[in-house]
Amino acid sequence: MSPPDDNLQDRLRAQVDVVRTGEGLGRSQGLDRLLQFLLDCSVEGRTPKELEIADQVFGRSGVNADQDSSVRVHIHRLRRKLDEFYAGPGAGEAERLAMPKGGYRLLLEPLAAHAAADGPAPVDDASPDPAPTSGGRAYALAAIGAVALLVLVACGTWWLARRPDAGLRTVRASAAWAPAIANGSRISLVVGDYYIFGERDADGDVTQLVRRFDINSAQNLDGLIATHPERSGVDVDLGLNYLPVGVGNALRVVTPVVRSDGYEPIGNLVVPVSQLSPEQLKLVNMVYLGYLSGLGTLRDPVFSGSRFAIGGSYDEIVDRRTSRSYMAGTHLDRNDQNPSREYALISCFPGVTGNWITVIAGTRDAALMQAADYATRPDGLAAATRSLVPGTAFDALVSVESLRNVGLSARLIVLSPRREVDWSGKPTQRFPDEFHESPVPVGTGRSPSRGNGTQG
Repeated sequence: MSPPDDNLQDRLRAQVDVVRTGEGLGRSQGLDRLLQFLLDCSVEGRTPKELEIADQVFGRSGVNADQDSSVRVHIHRLRRKLDEFYAGPGAGEAERLAMPKGGYRLLLEPLAAHAAADGPAPVDDASPDPAPTSGGRAYALAAIGAVALLVLVACGTWWLARRPDAGLRTVRASAAWAPAIANGSRISLVVGDYYIFGERDADGDVTQLVRRFDINSAQNLDGLIATHPERSGVDVDLGLNYLPVGVGNALRVVTPVVRSDGYEPIGNLVVPVSQLSPEQLKLVNMVYLGYLSGLGTLRDPVFSGSRFAIGGSYDEIVDRRTSRSYMAGTHLDRNDQNPSREYALISCFPGVTGNWITVIAGTRDAALMQAADYATRPDGLAAATRSLVPGTAFDALVSVESLRNVGLSARLIVLSPRREVDWSGKPTQRFPDEFHESPVPVGTGRSPSRGNGTQG
């Protein structure tokens, strides 16, 4: 422990105020709490441990640092936010807040020296959701973009579905697909969508599109407003949901597999997971395509029978049997020059009534797209499951090498049988979105957060 330096303490506090005043942390309460905790420790002349941060800042007492990366993810995001702030609004400051790697302590460095050493500030790609779009016409543009994406997907799937493929029957007969398409059964293609609501300014104009982990439907938004009446008239349902870009590509490659040999639809229906009904979950064969964070009502069934769990964020998959953690890298490091690692989970298991559920879920777009490709290639998942009898429930953990959010290759890491799914509705684990901060009432000087370092 170093002796306190009153002048340094005052300068540290001043720079924290500069960052807050300039909205350098956006509206993340988690990052704000983390910055305050690090400031308190730094003025005391001590460096906190990761477990202490997890407990004191995020309320995650008793966590295993090897299996919970939430602190590291938030520390990384804080570093990125500081880099962005001092490359933009804070560029005129003489010195800046810094947090050297290898420790969790705030320091002050001359801004010019730091910029020369580090080069241009990297782009923060840790948020899984697109940044809220400003402007009164944002929701209209989003709707137009969604329609254009659907048209593109429809054209692509029609062409690919009619294209002859010598290996198509091999894929359709594999353990991953045969139970779902047997006897021309009806199949629902379930896509992982995300709910967005609008925020009005003082003039009543919608100037922000907001994505929150804990608000996943108009009903959730009504609940928020009911418990926080001050949000009435501010938060508004726009009837908008969005799909990640990777879903369109995944639909394109999966559609031919779930069509009949004559290329006629087998009663296929594309259903957003937000609209998945209990009847469909029980009676219809389905294929889920989306992010791990977008599983919705499929989340607990997927993980109740799996050896895998979600770690401190939806970018981390933990093998509960070996305690090994698989952390995706795209959101942590810029991968425009060097490839990084993403992960996907492919799960196949029977539903409540014996209907078949196939899940292809990735950490990000590259993982989802490459996993869908792997699952539909004769030399991919079909070959890996050749020894399995169709109807055998299994999980496949797939590693994806990506560059600039494009999948380069996929490799099977683990192929494991699944346990029987618990359909009682009992939660299987606490997921990252369940640690989301509660909204702060209007008038406190702080705004509700718009996401954090975990996906959603």
